[in-house]
Amino acid sequence: MSALFMIEVALAFGFMIFIHEGGHYLACRLFKVGVDEFALGFGPILFSRKWGGTLFSLRPIPLGGFCKPQGGDLSGQSAEEIAAKPLVPGDFNYAAWWQRVVIFLAGPAMNLFSAYVILFLVLFVIGQRVPNPKPVLGFVPPGSYAAQAGLKVGDEIKAIAGKEVTAFYKDLEVLETALLKDPAKPVELTVLRSGKTRTIGFKGDLKVPGVDAGLQTAVPPILGTVHVMTPARKAGLRAGDRVETINGKAVSDWGEVAYLIRNATADEIRMEVKRGDKTYPIQVTRVYNGVAKMIGIGPQVDLTAATVERHGFLDSLTLAGKGCWGLSGKILDGLGKLVTGKVSLKESLGGPVSIMRMMYQNASSGLADFLGTVAVISMMLFIMNLLPLGIVDGGQIVLCAIEGVKRGPIPVKVLTVYQNVGVFLIGGLMLFAVLNDFFGIYLETFRSQFR
Repeated sequence: MSALFMIEVALAFGFMIFIHEGGHYLACRLFKVGVDEFALGFGPILFSRKWGGTLFSLRPIPLGGFCKPQGGDLSGQSAEEIAAKPLVPGDFNYAAWWQRVVIFLAGPAMNLFSAYVILFLVLFVIGQRVPNPKPVLGFVPPGSYAAQAGLKVGDEIKAIAGKEVTAFYKDLEVLETALLKDPAKPVELTVLRSGKTRTIGFKGDLKVPGVDAGLQTAVPPILGTVHVMTPARKAGLRAGDRVETINGKAVSDWGEVAYLIRNATADEIRMEVKRGDKTYPIQVTRVYNGVAKMIGIGPQVDLTAATVERHGFLDSLTLAGKGCWGLSGKILDGLGKLVTGKVSLKESLGGPVSIMRMMYQNASSGLADFLGTVAVISMMLFIMNLLPLGIVDGGQIVLCAIEGVKRGPIPVKVLTVYQNVGVFLIGGLMLFAVLNDFFGIYLETFRSQFR
């Protein structure tokens, strides 16, 4: 493990906690609500300093933090404890109901804002590495538009619609734009095959769900990424493994690996992988991730010829906004499928350990990938904290809104039941997630010992 990457993960995790609790803190100050303590981490205090009436503390368990307002709120104290104290100016419950709503909203809002700023910086300042492979086709999936057009393995795409190919995946936008406009009108591809140049017409409706255009460059069947908390990771697969066979069929290209896994008749996938000078049999079970059935692997990508793509200032502002909107849609869609049972809770839910492992994995892939992961997790925190569940911000906002509608405080007994249900649901979910984290690590470690 790299110490630098571990420091990056710790700082990023701390940043996400700080920015969320900082939102609550600033909103409290705005409405003259006192803050007893602002803490990063849980457990006993390692370091503290009192400033402006607030104790700022650092604690050893880096899995969260808190902003404790004067007089307390339901996220940190019981309803009976709060009701037993007479309200004084500066207390949290002394503030108007709508001010408390703003205070609770401020934490998730800061997560949303930080995700937007991070995406903007990646797009405008840092840039994204875009692979620029030689435009030679690898595996051509049967039934794909490429196969229907007569394209074959080893074909080199020299030009698309008369435009010379200089950056294959970027130049494919010309083909996509033309087909989206008129799917029935063939786009001319100039192809070099066996030393001879020929012209091939490519057509197809890219709007059809599950369509496979089939235009993938040749990539060796070597694992570059084995994602955390996935069937592949639990089965003992590692980055660097070379896939030799899938369900008894020899493979020579990554496109073929993806095709055979995606189109297997059963979820149990039998693989043979070469690691060093040894070949190992692996059995892994596909799971549905909300989009398709997968095992959680990615190819080894050659970035030696990659280009760094940056966008203009205004384009970056717009694309960052679209990115946040798209992420929120995917997260809500995933939550919906989790609740309805379309996606396995056991295979999909990870706790803080999995989150930090995922961040570490992406830290080794480069700054842009790492920051992109931080943006995704920030968006998840934004949405999860707004869910109307018990002790999280969304649940507290519901209580404040009810109080505003009925123009009076909610009975202590109702608050107590609401709080207890919330603690049970959130606590149970967190316990399951943490146990799931360690069970996944156990499976990885146990299976790795025998290979």
